[in-house]
Amino acid sequence: MSKNLIYPGLPSWGTVFTKAVFFLFATVLMVGCSIESKLNREYKGKSFSEVMAVKGAPTNIENLIGGGTLRTYQKRVMLKETPINTGQFQYDSFNAPKVLKSEITQFKVSNEGIVLEIKYSCEYSK
Repeated sequence: MSKNLIYPGLPSWGTVFTKAVFFLFATVLMVGCSIESKLNREYKGKSFSEVMAVKGAPTNIENLIGGGTLRTYQKRVMLKETPINTGQFQYDSFNAPKVLKSEITQFKVSNEGIVLEIKYSCEYSK
């Protein structure tokens, strides 16, 4: 039974507040678990030699105007066709097309070799 006196059909304010707090918590949790956040926790403020010990040599190094370097890792993977099941009986099979997945991770490194900033992006193309 609804306890909302102003609008009897709506839930009480306590229920709405509880759902809003849960939604906010879930959003913060998902953002905190992103790849870029994970990389920042692992490497930001540390020596770039620790990154190289795990990832190897970068694919590209650029010198920045204000000093330091931008070191880029690029990984490309061809994702194979995968069957799409519609959940119903079908005569023809449907497949998702092959896609090229490009992951780019950039590390901004100071002249002293300390990681200052990390950017991650992922792109899909046919």
